[in-house]
Amino acid sequence: MQRKLYSRGFIPDQYRFGDLYNISNLEQFKETHWAEIDGLDESDKPGNRSKNVDLYTIGDSFTTMDTSFYAGRRNRHIWLGTGVDTVSLDPEVHSILVIEVIERTIQERLREHYAELYIHRGFQIRGKTRPVTHVDSETGSAFWKNILNHQINERLEFLLFNSNVALKCKEIKAGMMLSWFGRTHPGSLISRDRRHLFYEIEADPHSVLSPFTPLTDADIDSVVVNMNRIRAHYLRAGFAEVYFCFIPNKVTVCEPGRHPHNRQITRVEQNPHLKTPLLSLNTQLSHHPEWYHKSDGHWNANGKRLWLKYVNEMVMGWEEENPALRHAY
Repeated sequence: MQRKLYSRGFIPDQYRFGDLYNISNLEQFKETHWAEIDGLDESDKPGNRSKNVDLYTIGDSFTTMDTSFYAGRRNRHIWLGTGVDTVSLDPEVHSILVIEVIERTIQERLREHYAELYIHRGFQIRGKTRPVTHVDSETGSAFWKNILNHQINERLEFLLFNSNVALKCKEIKAGMMLSWFGRTHPGSLISRDRRHLFYEIEADPHSVLSPFTPLTDADIDSVVVNMNRIRAHYLRAGFAEVYFCFIPNKVTVCEPGRHPHNRQITRVEQNPHLKTPLLSLNTQLSHHPEWYHKSDGHWNANGKRLWLKYVNEMVMGWEEENPALRHAY
């Protein structure tokens, strides 16, 4: 209903000022020029494209750019959990898969549900893997239903109270709560210097999705084992290689010292059992908190450009003249 009303102009865009602004309604975090900050343009598309690499990507809301921004000969993308794509691999070229995972979901997606998400609902290869058009696992189905059910009340609120007048009233209330009591709306947390806004599930040390939740070596080992299993599955299906790329949480980049940090991405990258090559953006992103939106939990166009740079350099590295770039870390 929300999407239909928006498409007909009856309600404004829910995300026009960012998802963290939606939660907090703090006026100082309203990005009024969202499109200019978030969007890519023609100059971001690769000047050269590989002649012998077909690129396949699986990602979440951090990788929503059009596939024309990738340097593969052909490019296919799956938004994790929303559909299944059945493809035929060309034996004359290298088929490369890149899987993007945001830090807060590593333990959630690469533990119990890894096969459901990345194999059964990943790329299906004609003649080699069985086509999947529905969720086979009751556990996996419940996983996604819980996420949707959690958002129902939020979406109803946006349907009724997302006009500019209503937002101004919310901003006044939110400003009073922050200045008088130092509190933000449930669902968001503000940094100690009040320069950055975070998801509560990401920045609260009591949240299991937080980088401040302690993780044992066994927790890290389980993730690595499942990454290797995913890679082995796709190699058997005919892919030349499978890469993973972990995107750090906004709080990890903007306020890593908020609480003792579990260093999950670094520990996965340095795990001695890891066989899967990585595209590691972690170090470079950590020096650029401005590459994340002020009013949103996602990166802006600069973060997207960094992702495209790493992915496209890897793709071009599969050209015969640049074999050293094939396993960039």
